[in-house]
Order: sequence, then structure tokens, then C-alpha cells
Amino acid sequence: MSKAFTKEDDLTPEVVVPQRPKAPPPETPPIEQLRGEGKARLGARVKLSDPDGHQAEYRLVTPDQADPTHGAVSVESPLGRALLGKSAGEEVTVERPRGPLEYTIEGVYF
Repeated sequence: MSKAFTKEDDLTPEVVVPQRPKAPPPETPPIEQLRGEGKARLGARVKLSDPDGHQAEYRLVTPDQADPTHGAVSVESPLGRALLGKSAGEEVTVERPRGPLEYTIEGVYF
């Protein structure tokens, strides 16, 4: 019988893989700074009005948290992309399949 089929070589030490250090969480500006900045970003609530005077409020969230029926809009959606970085008083145009729609940002809240 060849040495390849003997049990003597089965006594190899277990392989130990060292754990990687976890990356620190991304630094997020304090809420006071975000409020002072007043720009729409992830986590912000944005109040909008359309030319007909209808108002709506949305919270900008990650795609996996999106729930438009409850006011949570993904930052990757057409509306979310149009709102990012904008401040109160600015007008935004949202490109939709039915055609563009313009909104005025009434307020940004954190």
C-alpha cells in the first residue's frame, strides 16, 4: 500500500485563520451640523410642494429600507436622487416615466 493511503498523514494541525480587524464606522457629522447645513441627505425628512399646492413629506433611506407608501424613499430612486444635496427653497425636477414633475423643497429636517 502506498503512503498516500495511510492514516499517519491525517494528523495535520487545524488551519487557523486570524480574524480581520473591523473597519471603524464611517464618521457621520453630528445632527447639529446637519441641521445647520440644511441639505437633504440620507436620513433627512424633506417636505415638498408641487405647483398645484399639494404637499408631501419623505424620508431619504437606503434602498433596502424604501417604503414609498409610508413616506420612505430610496436615495437611489429618481425622487431621492433629485433631492440629495438640495436645501429649502430650491426647486427640483423629478424625471418620471410619465414625464417630469417639479417640486419646491419647503424644508429639510433631521
